[in-house]
Amino acid sequence: MESKQINVNKTLNEPPNENLESIMKKYFIPPQTVNYMKWGQSFMIILLFGLMLVGILFAYIYANFTDFQTRISVISNAYIFGKDPELEFRRYMKNTQGQLISTVMNDIQTSSTNLETVNARLDSTASRLSNKVQTEVPEKYAETNSLGISIQKNISQLRDTISKLAGSFVLGNYIKDGAINTVK
Repeated sequence: MESKQINVNKTLNEPPNENLESIMKKYFIPPQTVNYMKWGQSFMIILLFGLMLVGILFAYIYANFTDFQTRISVISNAYIFGKDPELEFRRYMKNTQGQLISTVMNDIQTSSTNLETVNARLDSTASRLSNKVQTEVPEKYAETNSLGISIQKNISQLRDTISKLAGSFVLGNYIKDGAINTVK
């Protein structure tokens, strides 16, 4: 084996002809990462901002846990916030049932109010129809009755007129027969 000897005095007394970048590449930065050196800082900034965002969201949810306790994703991870997930789920189910029952009761009350309104409208319509029938039926009956009476009067006048015509015809025949008999 051949050993390479370096003269220390010569190395220390030589003026350095290497710049900082070549020294960093030679001694501190492995050659595989030189190409990725520019992305390392950006990656770390993005990572730190992401962690900061997650931390802020965690702190916000932790501070306002009562507002977020109705979300299943928060309930299932309630142990992160120091809560018992099973207890929180039971509380969520109880609140949800109460809200559903309240909604149904409000719908029933609204429906009953709507039914009362419809009933009142039907009652007023029925009373208007009843009043109309009570006033218009006698008027129509009177008109119809008077029409029947007028038709009967017209028929009796027609009969009288026909009787008069028949009488005049008979009279005319008597006169004519008498005139003919007299002339003969």
